[in-house]
Amino acid sequence: MALFHEQFPEIVVRWFGWREVSPALDYGRAGGIALHYFRWNLRRFGLGSQDPACHILSADRSLLVTFVARFGLPEFLIQAPRPHRPDVWHFDAFGRVLERLAEAYPLPEDIDDH
Repeated sequence: MALFHEQFPEIVVRWFGWREVSPALDYGRAGGIALHYFRWNLRRFGLGSQDPACHILSADRSLLVTFVARFGLPEFLIQAPRPHRPDVWHFDAFGRVLERLAEAYPLPEDIDDH
């Protein structure tokens, strides 16, 4: 199976820090895959109270589903657009899924500062 960047060479995947919500949404609306990094209380999933997490965002639902499949996220976990972002779909990534995502698309060193 071809890697995502081989299958979709025109699509750029980009990280955004937790304060960069609007730019991440805009990027997803413009056809990119936005990786919005933040920290969250994930204790209900057996993780820490301020563990890293990520919203994987795009306005293109089928592109997003294709992108996340290699990281182990099944289509049924997609989050539909919401009133405050009616045109953007997303997946939640944390734990091992986030680790695999960061292996493929390394986090910027200063991601917690944005």
